Formats: sequence, C-alpha cells, structure tokens
Amino acid sequence: MIPLLAALPLLAAFILMLLDVLKVKRTVIKGVFLLGALLPVPVVLLNGLGSEIVGGWAREAGIEVALTRTNLPFIAGELVLFIFVALYSLYYFDFRNKKTPKVLALLLLLHTGLMGAFIARDFFNFYIYSEIASVSAFALVAFSDEKGSKRAAFRYLIMSLLASYLFVFAVGIIYMETGYLNVDLVRESAGPSRELNTALALAFTSLLLKAGIFPLHSWLPDAHSSAPTPVSAVLSGAVVKAPAYGMILLLSALPSGETFRAAVMGVAVASIFFGIAGALFQQNAKRFLAYSTVSQMGYVLLGVGSLNFLGAAYYAMAHSIFKGGLFLAVGSLGRESRKLGEFGYRNAPVMAVSVLTLSLAIGGIGPFVGAYGKELLYESLSGPWKLAVPLGSIGTLTSFAKLNHHLRRGEAPGMPAAWKLSSLGLALAALLTGVYLGARVNPRDVLYLSSALPLFALLKWLGVLGRSPGVGPREIGRDVNILTAVFVMMTIAMILLQGV
Repeated sequence: MIPLLAALPLLAAFILMLLDVLKVKRTVIKGVFLLGALLPVPVVLLNGLGSEIVGGWAREAGIEVALTRTNLPFIAGELVLFIFVALYSLYYFDFRNKKTPKVLALLLLLHTGLMGAFIARDFFNFYIYSEIASVSAFALVAFSDEKGSKRAAFRYLIMSLLASYLFVFAVGIIYMETGYLNVDLVRESAGPSRELNTALALAFTSLLLKAGIFPLHSWLPDAHSSAPTPVSAVLSGAVVKAPAYGMILLLSALPSGETFRAAVMGVAVASIFFGIAGALFQQNAKRFLAYSTVSQMGYVLLGVGSLNFLGAAYYAMAHSIFKGGLFLAVGSLGRESRKLGEFGYRNAPVMAVSVLTLSLAIGGIGPFVGAYGKELLYESLSGPWKLAVPLGSIGTLTSFAKLNHHLRRGEAPGMPAAWKLSSLGLALAALLTGVYLGARVNPRDVLYLSSALPLFALLKWLGVLGRSPGVGPREIGRDVNILTAVFVMMTIAMILLQGV
C-alpha cells in the first residue's frame, strides 16, 4: 500500500484535469482536489514501518519504497502542511479564471512528487519524483501575476536543471561502481574509491543547490517570494525538504570522510547566520520569510552533516509546519502590500495569535515543535558546533521580533475565514505536535528571549534594520552565470575534501 502515497494524488490530478475538460461544476473539482490532498493520510496511518518492493520483484531488480523512522517525519510535515494549503488554495485562487484548475492539478503533482521522493529507497526513483516536484514548482511560480515571477521561475528552472543533470550523472557513477541503485544494496557494496568519492560530492552539492543552502541560495528568495502565497508555503515548507532527504540517502549509503562532513557542517552554520542576516535587512515580508528558509535549512543540514538523520528529519518536519503557517499568515495580511509597516494584525486577533505562536516555534521556544527538533540536533553536536543552535535561536528570534514589531502596528485587510483557519491550524499543529513529542518550556528559552529582544532594540536604535539591499531587476544571464560559477567552485571543493 505504500506506493499509494504517490499514486493517489497523481490519480486525483488526472481526474481533476479530466473534469475541467468536461466543464464539470467547480464544486466537484474542489472536492477532487481536497480528496487528493487528504487520501495519503489514511495510507500512512494504516501502514506500519516497513518496506515494500513494487510488483513483488527481487530487491536487486525492483523498486523499493518504505516508511522508516527517518522519512516518516518528512512525510508527516508535508501532509500537515499540504492539507492546510489545499484548504487555503480553494479560497485564494479565482475559479472564474480558466487557469485555476490547472494550478490545482499542478499542486497535486507537486504533492505526488514529494510523497514519491520521501518514500523512495533507490536513487533513481528519488531523482524521478524530485523532478516531478521541481517541474511542478517551476510552473506554479510562473503562474503568479506578481512582477518578476517569470524571471524568478526561469532562474529557478535553469539552476535546478543544472543540479539535476549533475545529480543523475553521479547516480550513474554509483551504479557503475556498485551495480545497484537501491540504497541498502549500495551501502553493502560500496567501498573506498575515488569514483564514489566524486559521485558523493557531485550529488551532494547538487542537492545543496536544490535546497537553497548558502552560498547556492540566490535563486530561492526571488522564487519563494514571487510565487502565489499557498505556493510559497509549499515551496519553503516542503519542496526544499526533498533534497535534504536525498542527502540523508547519500550519506547513509556511501562512505564519507570526516573532513567532508566537517565542511558540510561549516556550510550549514554559514547558511544559518547568513539567512538570519538576510532576513534582518529585508523590507519585503515574503522575502524576509524566504531568507529565513535559507537559515532554517542550515539546521537541517547541520543534522545531516553530523549524521543525526533523525534530528534532521524532525527539524525538517517542524520547519514544514511553522514556515508554511508563517507564509500563509503573512501572505494573507500582506495581500495588498508586501512592504513591512504597511500592513499588520492589530485588528485581526486570530492572525496575531497565529503569527506570534509560529514566531516562537521557529525560534525554538518550548513547548512548540521547533524546540523538540533543535533539542535533538543540539544533543548530537559536540564542541563549538553546539553553539550554532542557541546562537541561531537568538538570531532567529531577533529577526522575528522585527517582523512582529511591524505587524503589531498595522491593520489587516478583510480575508476569508478559511485563510484564518489555515494559519491558526498550522500554529496549533506546531504547538500540539511539540507537546505530543515531549517538548517542554526550558530555562534556556528565557535566555533566548531576553537576549533577542534587547538585540533587536539595539539594531533598531542603530538604524541597521531600516536599510534594505537592492532587489530591482537584474540581468538574468549574469545572475545565472555567477551562481553557476559558485556552484562549480563549490563542487570542486567538495570533491577535493571528500578525497582527503
């Protein structure tokens, strides 16, 4: 039954497009869309942990899918997020527009790709499903009517394709060296070799680009901020998690050196603090959240690099919930303007509670789910690496103090009840999931908050937060060339470090 996780949303997307061609009532189309979002849930609930070979083939020749302790948090986070995004989308997209059913079908294809990638236990099918999700994401960004969305989608497309080509090339090397694509069989067959070292470095760096990790992040703020609000929520909340899961598959199957993993952790820490700094300087609310994703993915990478796959998985789940909720809430409040200070939640108590709750969750304050994920990461780290978690939490809370400072002074436009319900639902999910997992209020939380608020006040007094980097139109070819050059240099560096 595990393959149904990907098959059911795909079937719903096909039926939805068929109904659109037949000019069926929009109520039926909405129902099929919601059904496609919800159907994977009972599949997960009815299946315990375990694996399955599609078609009953031998593992060497078949396609293996599985539910494991590592991929289940990824799946749970995506499902919780997508259900609320689906509800939000029904009241966001205009059904008088003929494009809307196509957008809903693309969202279901995105859902399909993510589910398929998360259950995959071989590199090739992980690649195939990741590409389904990526192609759907490009199209959904391009569907936006916001200025610059087509450029952002094209830049996203070009860089993602470059990463995909190198990833599948690396998969070919793995197959040539081991004779297998299945993760478990590759692990049993892989021995020390320059070819596998090169394949690991190529594939891993490709996934760093797809995940929007600094310094390979520059496509992410434009793509995530210019997409329609529900699409932004899925992109930041779930799509960047598929590459992170791919990194876990790679490091669980192929031997990696300590120098290589230390470099990965160094990149993770750099991404955490670069993303925080980038967010602090943003005046566009959605770009603020996009830079926050660059930072938050650093935490996931920190877990991957330290081989704490469970910690990385749970933090990925936590980020899916609270970042998706933040995009839905802030996107709803800033429907008429994205500039901080021109909108807020002063007259919208439900949205105020949602944003404040989600801000505490992303800052790692207990008993929210972010605290549980950060605690798992913190326990597995040693030496100076441990400092990244508390210092990152203080930085994140400082940046979200800026967001809430602006939001508490402005007023919200009218909005559908479904938008409020979606934002509040994800805020409650962040709380209830944390309580269920055992997250508690920690004395460190008081230290984090008492450090972050004065730091925000100091930065505000110094006038630092009023500055904003230029985000005007740039020559797209130049941007792509620069990021490609950075990608090539980082790939070479990773190859050399893995060979040490």
